[in-house]
Amino acid sequence: MKFGPISFMLFLLVITPAFSQESEGEEQTKHRVAFLFGLTHIPRTIENGELLKSEELTTIGIDYFYILNQKWHIGVVLDLELGKYAVDFDGENIPRENALVTGLVAVYRIYKGWSIFTGPGVEFEKNKNIFIIRAGMEYEFELGKNWGLAPAFSYDFKKEYSAYSLGVALSKRF
Repeated sequence: MKFGPISFMLFLLVITPAFSQESEGEEQTKHRVAFLFGLTHIPRTIENGELLKSEELTTIGIDYFYILNQKWHIGVVLDLELGKYAVDFDGENIPRENALVTGLVAVYRIYKGWSIFTGPGVEFEKNKNIFIIRAGMEYEFELGKNWGLAPAFSYDFKKEYSAYSLGVALSKRF
């Protein structure tokens, strides 16, 4: 099934709060680094001048967040979309290959492990760099000793085309 991995990651995003372990007595930390593995969904791609339905790309990433207080964090995200595809924008074929998506995001922790985030960024790619606005949500549950696991969903708004990602991040606070 083509959407099997995406369905599974969406399932993780919904079900993991039930298994969350709030750790008491852990020291207050100001930094968080996360390593992400996921899938990015490109809704419409072009191949040989013909519109295809969609494309799913493996995505790996690393994020850094500075923790301002219990509710607010700011961070930098770096995601690498592993794949080659092309999109149509105003009649122009835009080839994309191994795009590096960067962003500066503000994170607001809305309830326990639930967070929402948004911010501007740039998708760097050898053929054309694209400005993005990223928005998303995640649920981080504590694994103990300042480690966490966070299923995440993000949506990249772009003038040329948009994409969404589902992933799982392993994080460490220090």
